[in-house]
Parts: sequence; C-alpha cells; structure tokens
Amino acid sequence: MLTHAIQDFQRGVYIPYCLDGSFFDLRRLTAKTKSLKTLIQEIIFADDCALVAHTEQDLQQMLDRFSGASKLVGLKISLAKTEGLHHPAPYSSPPPLTITIDDTPRANVNHLKYLGSTISCDGSLNREIDTRISKASQLLGRLRNRVLNEHNIRLSTKLKVYNAVVLPSLL
Repeated sequence: MLTHAIQDFQRGVYIPYCLDGSFFDLRRLTAKTKSLKTLIQEIIFADDCALVAHTEQDLQQMLDRFSGASKLVGLKISLAKTEGLHHPAPYSSPPPLTITIDDTPRANVNHLKYLGSTISCDGSLNREIDTRISKASQLLGRLRNRVLNEHNIRLSTKLKVYNAVVLPSLL
C-alpha cells in the first residue's frame, strides 16, 4: 500500500552518506564524488509509519496519497494516533503545521513517542534521557526487594539480572 502511495513521488528527506569508512569526517559529505545520497520518505515498523518531508506541502501530498492508498485496500488511518512534529531550522520560529487527513486537521506536538523513543521538535535528547533514567530507576527499585537484597542469590546472578533488565532500559 505504501509503495503504491508514494511511487513516482521523489520528495522526502535526502540523507547523504559515505561508503569509504569516513563516517566522522563531515566535510566528505559535501564532496559530490565521494558521497552518495538516498531518499527517505517513510520510517516503518510493523503497523507504525512515520512520513518525513522537508516542506509542509510535500508532507501534505504524501499524506493525501497515503490516505487514498489506504482506502483502496480497505484500511483506515487512526486519526487519534496521527500527530505532526515539525522540526524547524535552529533559531527560527515558523508558523505551526496545518496538516490534514481527509479534511481533518491533525494536532501539532512538541514531543512524540515513536517505537518507544521520545522525539523532540528541537532535536534535544533531554526528555528521552530523563525517560530512560526513570524507567531504569523503577526497574532497579523493583529488583531491589526481589533480587538485589536477597542473600540467597549469588552476586554473579544479581549482575546478570542487572545487565539483562536494567541496562537495556537505560541504554
């Protein structure tokens, strides 16, 4: 359905990259002969989909195509779960997005969760880091009474539980 929706639509976000191992030399990305670019229009996982575009008009066209394609195959977009996140250029204050799906305006948010991670409109990771620290702290508190303070469990087992439960939540 998504392939049908955005076929022949060459707008989205172009990501430049290098294949020569120079990932940390950002100056190489400006050299046209030494870098490649790929078009990213959607980020999908299972039944979640994020559409990405540089301009509001391109995003609206993608949403219109996506909505039309979903109707063709008998699917319905969940309007309650559909949000818009605008990531403006630094130090700019553009007007909020006015994205609609089937003439229904969509909410603009400053933060949204996608696949368990918090994405902020300013590109900041503060909220994501705070959330991860909070989750790890909650897990550690739950483990304290059941595992960590238990004298019958070996230290190596406690470390394995910590590494398997707490660290993945934190990282």
